[in-house]
Amino acid sequence: MIFRSFKLLSAALLTLLMVVACGGGSSSPAPTGLTVTPGDGGATVTWDMVPGVDYWLFCAPTLSAPTDTLSTQKWIGLCPAQKTVNGTLLTVNGVVVLDSMMSVTSPYVIPSGLVNGTSYSFTINGRVNSGPGGPGAPAVLATPRLAGANWTAGTATGTTALRGVAFGTVYVAAGDGGAMYSSADGATWSTINYATSTNLNGASFFGTYKLVGDSGLVLMSSDAITWTPQTSKTTQNLYAIASNNVNLNVAVGANGTIITSPDGVNWTAVASPTTNSLYGITYSAYNGGTWVAVGAAGTMVESPDGFAWHSVSSNTAADLRGVAYGASTSATGATTFVAVGASGTMLSSADGISWISRVPPVMIDLKAITYGTRFVAVGAGGNIFISTDGSTWTASSATGTTNDLNAVARGTLAYLAVGNAGTNLLAR
Repeated sequence: MIFRSFKLLSAALLTLLMVVACGGGSSSPAPTGLTVTPGDGGATVTWDMVPGVDYWLFCAPTLSAPTDTLSTQKWIGLCPAQKTVNGTLLTVNGVVVLDSMMSVTSPYVIPSGLVNGTSYSFTINGRVNSGPGGPGAPAVLATPRLAGANWTAGTATGTTALRGVAFGTVYVAAGDGGAMYSSADGATWSTINYATSTNLNGASFFGTYKLVGDSGLVLMSSDAITWTPQTSKTTQNLYAIASNNVNLNVAVGANGTIITSPDGVNWTAVASPTTNSLYGITYSAYNGGTWVAVGAAGTMVESPDGFAWHSVSSNTAADLRGVAYGASTSATGATTFVAVGASGTMLSSADGISWISRVPPVMIDLKAITYGTRFVAVGAGGNIFISTDGSTWTASSATGTTNDLNAVARGTLAYLAVGNAGTNLLAR
């Protein structure tokens, strides 16, 4: 299906090239200042922009890339960059849409689709008034690589603990006393001016940003600037929220609370098989759809649809604080659920039902976990652990903090972790 997408994209671009070549515009000289910064599964491309010039970006695996950049026709359709809309991969009939990278502006982010460890060549050309493309800039090479091993501490947002973080088109972090911040790059933060003193405990993004907190508080925003409280149908503390990126949001909290919403506005409480607090939740498209939520005293519940839930044995009595789902980058390529919790508890499961205990690198409390191109778990004392398969874990390099880390999220080409005393860490 990916090959078919490449063929369709190439045909469309060739047709467009022939059409614009017949117009009254002109080509532009080769752009200058082309720079490529590799990231996790993608890259950020910058160049010197000239007013009135329309730029087309091209890339290809270096081993198969054309050596000539004077003409870019041979470069068409060689780059498997994937298109995103509001931070979510764009798909049509289940197939990820490839990004044509036409009419782009600097800086331009290729968020995904590139293979880590593979060298890619990049070039860019320009045209004026829909004229033919001019010569491409000299090719620049870059090799994407896994993020999560090396972390940089950002300036603390304040002294308040941050307990939830999500990424859409920007990062949003929230925490105790209604603290709310946003960041375009995960390094420079601005206060979100929404007045609440209620603790905010969890965050997610699916079309809109959503924050959940104590006393059933649910906040929603389309732009991370203007926020609106929603009627959650519960007064219980809410600790986590997730979505299936299609049509359902699920939030969980104290005393086994589970609430659902198709849009983040209209919420419904559903029956829960437990009265123990639930602290984390995730979704996978596995086997037609699987939701898993985890909580106090080893509590674990599972649902195929987000509405009907049943208890699952976790084989542990430790508090479970976070759960995530991802595809292993090891040789097996297996997909895996991973749950983490107190005293270094790490569990993995192929189906969300049968769980296996894993040996942690250090016996410290783990607070949260996420998956991008690998699993990243964070916890007490600034500790961060990474895994490509959910089974074997290694400690990340020094993070520059000993503060507890309470939440972690995948962003564009990076991971962001937040914690006590406004701590925020970025790994590219």
